[in-house]
Amino acid sequence: MLSKKEQMVMQYIYEVSTAKKNSCILSPLDIAHAVQPKYDLKEIEINEIINGLVLDNYISVVYSDKNGKTVYCINLKQKGEAFERELKNKKKTWAYYITRTVILAVISFTVGIILKTLFHLI
Repeated sequence: MLSKKEQMVMQYIYEVSTAKKNSCILSPLDIAHAVQPKYDLKEIEINEIINGLVLDNYISVVYSDKNGKTVYCINLKQKGEAFERELKNKKKTWAYYITRTVILAVISFTVGIILKTLFHLI
């Protein structure tokens, strides 16, 4: 299960990579700008997130230097290619749980009303 920050970074990597045949070259600055409105990530945090995504088998990374700055050469693995589908399934699951909870609440309420009226009649 990815954290919110990891999910946003992976979403950005997925969008950039799928446009370029499942691979891309990104700098930590590119990733920081992509998640900027919601999170203010430092380069150390981005490195930790990238390493976490590598450990979770979403991506493979080759670290490189360009003019003295770190650059990530990222390739999506099979799990990374299925990231979008995983997000959709997660949303479906949450929708199912919410719908089930609402239906059970309505059923409980109606059963409670029926029992209340039955016991008041006796």
